[in-house]
Amino acid sequence: MANKAAPKSEAPSAKAARQAKNSAGTGRPRRPGVPPVYQHMPTGASFFELSRLMVIGIDSAAGRLIQTAQMSPNGPWALDWSPIAPGSFVIMTAGLTKDGRVAIVAQQSGSPNLSFITEDANQVGSVEKWNPPVSIGAPPGATSYQKLSMARDADGRIEVFLTDNQGRIWWIYQNPDVIVQKQVTITPPGTSTPITVTVDELAPPAKPWSDWIQLTGQLVAITAIRQADGRIALFGINSALHLYRCQQAAAQARTVADWTPWVQIDAGYPFTEMAPVVGPLGATNLFAMTQQGQVLHTKQQPAGSDNWTVWATPGYSRVPKNTLGAGIQGDGDIMLVASDQQHVHSFNAQYDAATQNWSGWRDFNFSTAPAQLSLDYNADGRLALFSLLQLNNGTNGLWTLNQMAIDSSEWEVGWTTLAVSNLKQIAVVRDLTPPV
Repeated sequence: MANKAAPKSEAPSAKAARQAKNSAGTGRPRRPGVPPVYQHMPTGASFFELSRLMVIGIDSAAGRLIQTAQMSPNGPWALDWSPIAPGSFVIMTAGLTKDGRVAIVAQQSGSPNLSFITEDANQVGSVEKWNPPVSIGAPPGATSYQKLSMARDADGRIEVFLTDNQGRIWWIYQNPDVIVQKQVTITPPGTSTPITVTVDELAPPAKPWSDWIQLTGQLVAITAIRQADGRIALFGINSALHLYRCQQAAAQARTVADWTPWVQIDAGYPFTEMAPVVGPLGATNLFAMTQQGQVLHTKQQPAGSDNWTVWATPGYSRVPKNTLGAGIQGDGDIMLVASDQQHVHSFNAQYDAATQNWSGWRDFNFSTAPAQLSLDYNADGRLALFSLLQLNNGTNGLWTLNQMAIDSSEWEVGWTTLAVSNLKQIAVVRDLTPPV
């Protein structure tokens, strides 16, 4: 049983009062339905209101890199999966480019080299189009990879992090644009005589990607997240289940020296999973699951600093949990989902980030076998839960269901089937450039 929490009807009213107070005196009225982290954006349709959810996957039978997606924002899912690139793949990660296209980094079978694949910018028609894979090479001496992770930096450029078969940590990033000089002819105001002037402009770099850079330390799992100030933070677990963190010391990191040292943060707890997320107050929050199946929480204090709170619990679980996911609700607050050893799914909703007030764990569904859980939000702000279920044939099936409304404690009862089997790995992304 989950800890008893205050009735949901009481918490939102208190939250609404705090939000009204926080928005007072800012010079800009808060737009209803728009999360705090997007309040600075121009009035009109927010970017996520035009997006759709997409799942990138690798199938178990042939190792194909495949995708399925909502057919429109908030719409139904495509009935079939479609191929992304030819060949067979072993492991991948996915994210978004600076202009909102889906990006994938994946290892092709038979080679340690990694490929970078992006959506075609010309998405006209009903068929998803992808650019051909571009090789970004492989870290020296690596033959396989334990975990890949991707994040955009302060400039919107993609940075990729991985742990290889030896536990080494590697980093590669898209090189920034370069300044070039160009001569242009203009006619100054008040004259009819053209003149030639030299101007500076940005141009793509001659070398699109950096070399592979080895970061210090050894890990078996790594997760990267872009923080509110644009700097990337890394979290990692090593073979002894110790938990570490570091972050870019500067927004435009280029070398190992541009990172803070790794700090061990497990406080003696052995951790098996980690789920970082940026909260509504701009602080990076880390939720991690102990080997004993309890979810613990620490966060930056203040936001953007290298100071973190002591470990706390958002709610005790009488039945140990074995999988964890974290996401952002439509009002900007954090939502946690977890599945316990009896395969019962529960959620834990954050009512207030400043006071760290939570609903407590509430059961809302179940699965027939162990599952990996992922969260992302629909175009209308409702969360979508994805359950990658382990099957007896050694593959995985995939199902999804939605929150009933923004900030709702209710979820759909029925699951939508995305794949009955034959999945090896998935990544959920929000496609900002769907076909038209």
